[in-house]
Amino acid sequence: MKSHRTQTVALFFGVLTWTVPAVAQNATKPAEINAPKPAETNAPKPADTSQDFLVGLRRIGVMAGQAVECSPDTEKQGKIAEAMDLANQIAIHFGLKAAFNYVGAVGYGSGHPFDKAGCAQSIAGWKDVLARYSSK
Repeated sequence: MKSHRTQTVALFFGVLTWTVPAVAQNATKPAEINAPKPAETNAPKPADTSQDFLVGLRRIGVMAGQAVECSPDTEKQGKIAEAMDLANQIAIHFGLKAAFNYVGAVGYGSGHPFDKAGCAQSIAGWKDVLARYSSK
């Protein structure tokens, strides 16, 4: 009788060692129970930014950077603030990729040497952009 009990216990533990890993692989982890499904996420999706759109943002950014450089020293901080306000609006409406392209171009426009004879055109173009797209 004792050998029969030993065989039954050995069989039980043998089956247990085979089934526990299989059950553990199929079990739902606690973090997965309440995790949102990919379709349920509420994060806004950025707009589809085409290459032409990004190139346009870069051109506006270069113009903004040149307008900063063409401004008197007393007005530069205000011009930078205007450029950053537009960057915030771009990030909200078109995503970070578009805002990054714009801000990088602002830095390029203000740091790259350019013909200062075009300052009047850059400032006028920048004022036009602000009049159309600024949130103020």
